Amino acid sequence: MKIESLKEVFLVKAKDIFLFDCQVAGLDSPTISAFQDVLTSFIHFTGNILVKELTPDHVLMYIGNLSDGPSEGEEHTRTVINHYAMIHTWIRWIYVQKFLTERSSFAGPPRLTDLFPLPSSTRNLAYCC
Repeated sequence: MKIESLKEVFLVKAKDIFLFDCQVAGLDSPTISAFQDVLTSFIHFTGNILVKELTPDHVLMYIGNLSDGPSEGEEHTRTVINHYAMIHTWIRWIYVQKFLTERSSFAGPPRLTDLFPLPSSTRNLAYCC
């Protein structure tokens, strides 16, 4: 199967492919669920646009909007940081896909945990930044 750049793919499809790769890579269910929730929220905010239309401004506006939410305090700050870290990881994954040209039966599943190391609990993301 050939996988080329995801430029012509809508964000929802890119999210679904990413979540499938996360599952194949062996990420735990709570982490995959957290990615699902955050990316769904982000796509709801930006709209289901093509990957090539996604800009840094979309991320900045989403994070800014999330930061200005009704909540305040350390827990809210941690939530904003976690959202940013997960979106950043997803966008890095999208970028790496353009270098992936073929998956053969000789190759194993993608090792996302090597490319994008994440703690088992997304709560720890706040301490890595």
